[in-house]
Amino acid sequence: MTHTPNLSVDAQPRYAFVRSLLIADFHPPARVIELGSAPGDQIASLAELGYECTSVDIGCGGDEWGGGEIGRMEALLANAGVTAVRWNLEQTPYPFGDASFDAVLMTEVYEHLRDYPVRSLDEVRRLLKPGGRLYFTTPNQAYLMNRVRLLLGRNVQTRLPDWIAGFPSARHAREYTFAEVEKLLARAGLTIRYRTSRHFYVTHGRRGAAASTGKRILSGFARFRPELGPQIVIVAERVRD
Repeated sequence: MTHTPNLSVDAQPRYAFVRSLLIADFHPPARVIELGSAPGDQIASLAELGYECTSVDIGCGGDEWGGGEIGRMEALLANAGVTAVRWNLEQTPYPFGDASFDAVLMTEVYEHLRDYPVRSLDEVRRLLKPGGRLYFTTPNQAYLMNRVRLLLGRNVQTRLPDWIAGFPSARHAREYTFAEVEKLLARAGLTIRYRTSRHFYVTHGRRGAAASTGKRILSGFARFRPELGPQIVIVAERVRD
């Protein structure tokens, strides 16, 4: 049976982990912006905790990530008091002033950007106040299981149907390794304060005792060898000028 992604459900463990990192660094009412916020659950949960939140998304397909209910994301953000801005992250500069935010969320977004995505990291630094932090996640191209799949002759890129008739912004334009992300962040003037990896889909996707056990083992292994884990998780800071 094919699992249909619903980020409002499947991504909750990742949202919770990222939220715990942010809460440890900043208290409400710190200003938080999420770049590429569909389906809206992550930024809405922070607004409900008292943070002053802004959502930025391209404005098409967001409801599909949250189960397909028309108007779901818009209503979710409005009910939580989130300022919603429709914007294409590949269009720079972003429509916000310099040093406007304490924290930027950019989770599972970077791999979708095509047109010189490093420009988005330059914008992240510009938007952050000195001492502000970026909370960044993206798939790890060098994930141990990706290496195994390649050895077995299987592709590790976006599923073929998404290149036939899928939603263009949902495709992965490029995935990165830890070393590449670290180099890009340094180029943008962001200093890494924390790096790790986890398997956030232990209870979602492939089910069954064997699959769940395997994912738990991989998640534990990733804590000790992040470079081989499934997700790149980084907190980076704009150091004080």
